[in-house]
Amino acid sequence: MKVALLASGPFAVPALDALHSGGPDFELCDVISRPDRPAGRGRKLRSNPVKTRALELGRDCWTPGSVNTPELCEELAAREPDALIVADYGEILREEVLSIPPLGSFNLHASILPAYRGAAPVVHALLGGEAQTGVSFFRIERGLDSGPVLACSVTPIEPMETAGELERRLAELSAELLLSQLPLLAEGEAVERVQDESRVTLAPKLKKADGLIDWNQPAAAVHDLVRGMNPWPLAHGFFLPSQGKAKRVNILRSAPGEEGVSGVEPGEVCGVDDESFSVACSVGAIRVLELQREGKPAMDTASFIRGNPVARGDRFGASLEAGA
Repeated sequence: MKVALLASGPFAVPALDALHSGGPDFELCDVISRPDRPAGRGRKLRSNPVKTRALELGRDCWTPGSVNTPELCEELAAREPDALIVADYGEILREEVLSIPPLGSFNLHASILPAYRGAAPVVHALLGGEAQTGVSFFRIERGLDSGPVLACSVTPIEPMETAGELERRLAELSAELLLSQLPLLAEGEAVERVQDESRVTLAPKLKKADGLIDWNQPAAAVHDLVRGMNPWPLAHGFFLPSQGKAKRVNILRSAPGEEGVSGVEPGEVCGVDDESFSVACSVGAIRVLELQREGKPAMDTASFIRGNPVARGDRFGASLEAGA
């Protein structure tokens, strides 16, 4: 069975490694990825993680501007793949592409479908306070992540795990799931299960503004926002000390604090020690463990406190204005 991989982002790198290693039931015939894009302050062209890894493995990587053009469809069809595997690719594929391989086109998705269909399933699982998540291998059809599911792998979510850390684990899990399903596809033994539309939830693409912390939420929800927004767009607030300048601060890591916080307003610093400080929420508080001033490197909270004194009664607001 000849397999073509369409992939770009870091989630797909373990799948590329697994397919490159090969197996008795399949051969990786093509790697197709998105074109290089400007990045960084100098806006120099930068390859995506899949292309970078493919070149490290000594594989050619095809990077068309779009795989949906008639010319590209014709070229892909001429390569005669039996199946297309899509993972973190970055372009919606038209029916003309999906119908090229005789066995079909399949996607690796970082949720237990039909939960969290869409662009940011890992983040939204954390924001939803889920205790577990996983990866799904499904047949691509018209509709957002709506095709029948061949298999899922489930894993618990650790209480302090960030979105970046969880996605790396799910990426490895997806590669294992893929290798378990390819022999079944090759032998015509794969079993497909139609998704239950009554259980659908969505995971839309993030915006930078989604990282603004609402301290009027319970501590558990604020903690989930902090880890869900890491590594992008990062949870942030505006530190308004009683002495010194107000400053924007990204909060990178936190821990839920005491439940019985009283006599303080949401957003108010309610505890300080040498290692961290706590901020009140509508219910409970969070301990801030790692943060970052705008334009500065990340640091543990102890280092931040040494250079930016924090006292009980200081607070976080929705803007740099003292009245926010």
